[in-house]
Amino acid sequence: MHCQLLIPDFLPDEETRPGARAAAAETLIARGRRRRSAAVSRETWLFERFAVKKQRDWPVAPYTLLADGGSAGRHFWMRADPVHLRASHDGLILAGSGFDVSHEEAAALIETLNRHFGEAMFFQAIEPTRWHARLPRAPDMETTPPSHAGGAPMADRLPSGPDAMLFRARMNEAQMLLHEHPVNAARETRGEPVLNSVWLWGGGTMEGPGIRPFSAVFGDDPLARGLALAAGVPARPLPRHAGAMLSAAGDEGVVLVALDPPRSEEQLVALERDWLAPLLAALRSGRIGMLSLSLPGADSLFEIETVRSDLRYFWRLRKPLAAYS
Repeated sequence: MHCQLLIPDFLPDEETRPGARAAAAETLIARGRRRRSAAVSRETWLFERFAVKKQRDWPVAPYTLLADGGSAGRHFWMRADPVHLRASHDGLILAGSGFDVSHEEAAALIETLNRHFGEAMFFQAIEPTRWHARLPRAPDMETTPPSHAGGAPMADRLPSGPDAMLFRARMNEAQMLLHEHPVNAARETRGEPVLNSVWLWGGGTMEGPGIRPFSAVFGDDPLARGLALAAGVPARPLPRHAGAMLSAAGDEGVVLVALDPPRSEEQLVALERDWLAPLLAALRSGRIGMLSLSLPGADSLFEIETVRSDLRYFWRLRKPLAAYS
């Protein structure tokens, strides 16, 4: 079996985890075959592996809708995630997304939006923190994922293109509808961030079944799950550790494991303990034949392939992770 790990933002920079050490990861990088290429986002990496073409945006929305249990059909969908905007001296800033939102809160906010926009932009929230909007046609514009827009002036990250002004206006309308909504009044009373806008991004239509680059996909990332489901690849929740994944995966094929980036020293320790060290041991024992790491970062894509025989090259000494940043 070939096990492929996708771990965004794994390598530390000067400000995050500067002294972090992870023996298993360092061994795999030192002994394996390394390749560095131009930076790509996690979304780009996944779409390219499943051979799904870019539209004006990478079509994130129909695939995450599928992962949530919805049906994209032949419609054009956009992500319309609830976000918190705050004022600064540079204008409005996207201060955050992915907050805790209850199903009841999402339903009430969605009902208000749908009553206003109707079929022009029909909102759906199967998952309360991840909203989707169905449009009657594909707009001619490009958008920015919220992960790339946080902390920057909102005006610099708004949709661009011939149809952009219409959707900028709709985002403004959504802000006015949500600003004094009872749900947000209650959230503000509790000291929780108000959901005072929606962020439109990742629009597209569902393509036909893509290629099957993996025999199974393990992970909680909705895009990875949606792409797998669309291609007929088994999509399974992320197990607690590598041992459980290996037991479920069988012996053949290429398995993708999509992991969250380690944002702290503690998360790196857990990633090393639960995944990297057990998989290195499985490679040493012959339980798996190849272990690949795909590490997309802000500046480059760093990829490492390691097979069992590579582990014999003891003279390839381990280096701190920061040496590869």
